[in-house]
Amino acid sequence: MTRRLPFAIASIAICLTACATTTGPATETEAEICRQWGASLPTRSRQDTKQTQDEIQAAYAAFALACPDWAHLVP
Repeated sequence: MTRRLPFAIASIAICLTACATTTGPATETEAEICRQWGASLPTRSRQDTKQTQDEIQAAYAAFALACPDWAHLVP
């Protein structure tokens, strides 16, 4: 993973969280973003380094924050 990935994840999470808290229920577009983002979440491996584990956990946390109704997609 690159160094930009955590920043991108955080930016998306902030945007989606702001949208969700200001507009009420998720729109079709927001739901589709959450579906696709959830499907693309990384999976864990025994060979993951500590850094990779931290990055994966950050990705899961950002997703859960931005898409609470889709938390079941976290692997």
